[in-house]
Amino acid sequence: MKILKLTFFYLMIMILALALSLAGVRMSVALGVFALIVIVVIYRHIHILYRTNNMQQVDRLVKKEKKQPFFAFLYANTYGTKEEQLQVLDDLIVKYKQPAIKNNYVFYKAILEQNLMAAKEAAEKIQKEPLTSYAFCYIAALEGRTADMRSDKLKQPWMQPAIEAVYAHSMKDKIAFDRFTKESIDAARGVQKYQLIHSFEQMKNEMEKS
Repeated sequence: MKILKLTFFYLMIMILALALSLAGVRMSVALGVFALIVIVVIYRHIHILYRTNNMQQVDRLVKKEKKQPFFAFLYANTYGTKEEQLQVLDDLIVKYKQPAIKNNYVFYKAILEQNLMAAKEAAEKIQKEPLTSYAFCYIAALEGRTADMRSDKLKQPWMQPAIEAVYAHSMKDKIAFDRFTKESIDAARGVQKYQLIHSFEQMKNEMEKS
């Protein structure tokens, strides 16, 4: 279905370029219009994925692309039950062959299942920074090892406050949790911001129930 949509989209642009050419517009200009439209569409998609603060745009994209593996995880994390999230993670673990991606999803599944031994094994196999350091710091935060939950390798600005939020959650420190979740979310953009918002929301609900 996605291939058909893309084929139709590019076909329409080519027809537009041809129409401009037949209308007397030089082919080079028509092709320039074609290229400009493609660039705008690609830029908009990249902007939503990595740069936007507009979570409504991200949410629409996630719902639209929820059958695609990457977006299926985001959709399940936002709208699914724990069982649905685990099922999506199982599917992703089977699908992806790249060790870093596969084991990162194995790590997330282990965390969701509260299986720290499995999480540690997955973290050791990720072997890609800053994902590896983030996973080990995350585990340290859950275990209350404050000396080990900070790292200079956490290059993304949202990472360290996210780890601090995990620690605050484990300590049931609501004030610190709210402070660090806000700091982490404010530092993130695009789908990362979207994922953090909904992951922290689930953690907050757990705190309120306990």
